[in-house]
Amino acid sequence: MKGKPSYALKGTLIFVICCFLLYSGLFLVQNMYMNTPRPLYPPFIDKTFPERIRVYYYNKPDWVSVHEFEGCEYKCDMTVNSKYSASAKAVIFHGPGLGRTAPKKSRGQIWIMHGLESPQHYSNDLSEWKNVFNWTFTYRRDSDILQTYSGFISVPTKISISNITELWKTKDRIAAWMVSHCHTHSKREKYANLLRKTTDIHVYGGCGQFKCPSSNADNCMGLLQKHYRYYLAFENSLCLDYVTEKGFKTYVYSPSTIPVMRGGSNYSLFFPPGSYINTNDFNTAENLGKAMNGISTGKNNFRKFFAWKQAITVDKTLHHKQWCSLCERIHLSENHTGLYSSIKNWLYDKPRSACKSPKDLGL
Repeated sequence: MKGKPSYALKGTLIFVICCFLLYSGLFLVQNMYMNTPRPLYPPFIDKTFPERIRVYYYNKPDWVSVHEFEGCEYKCDMTVNSKYSASAKAVIFHGPGLGRTAPKKSRGQIWIMHGLESPQHYSNDLSEWKNVFNWTFTYRRDSDILQTYSGFISVPTKISISNITELWKTKDRIAAWMVSHCHTHSKREKYANLLRKTTDIHVYGGCGQFKCPSSNADNCMGLLQKHYRYYLAFENSLCLDYVTEKGFKTYVYSPSTIPVMRGGSNYSLFFPPGSYINTNDFNTAENLGKAMNGISTGKNNFRKFFAWKQAITVDKTLHHKQWCSLCERIHLSENHTGLYSSIKNWLYDKPRSACKSPKDLGL
């Protein structure tokens, strides 16, 4: 009987020791976890732009495809369905076709003014479209996203131009001009008449006596490639950075034809140096005509106009790249905030003037 208290005491002591060890172990583990350095932010999750953003085109012209964004790294879907006008993240407006007043803008929406026409071809001056546009997507080099008709890239190895120069020497006609608008702001038709006093020009289309249907563009370009030494790339407006498909036409379809440029742009920003003739370099149209004749009769001085082909080629993917740039910007819109208080002032480059009147007609 005397040993029973001893067993009870030993059992109690063992229980107390076990509890102490258990508590100490839990405390030690918890303390180790609490003292382990942990990141201030959750781990970065790599994502590959899974989001597809809907873009609504308010008044899409026929020459714009709803498939422009296909194949881009960042994903955008263009729609013309007006039921998405309020919910789309971004809305594109074709500037030249806009009416006087703007529709209601949803909170947080991105509005983009798109257009490849000069201000002189807008239906309205957009004076009522204040504080609605976030970005511009036009031919102007100060646009938020630049869109040009074409462009150029370098080639890795030097290319021979002997076939081009040989073809140029076999051509039997001086200059061609393909035009359908006969009365323009630039008065290009008057300049062409002055030019015809000293050189031969064949005028195709609605403003001339030579015919080449626009529906058969390949045949028209074939005429340039085979017969004509020069092509008149005269713009309908003399506006800042305004270079249409006319300027790029020969580079794309008839590289053996020398383009003669007349417009309001600094052409050195758009075309390979030495690859074109600029009417601004001649004090009169008549002197330009004489120079064209002189180049045609010379044995070698025409070759310099084709030297660009040795190291530069037309970038045939540029159009798609520009639309992809727009889609990427929409995805990263938080980095590109902005609002045009007066899109009219930007369009007309006020207080300067985006477009000029011709000063080369001798009037």
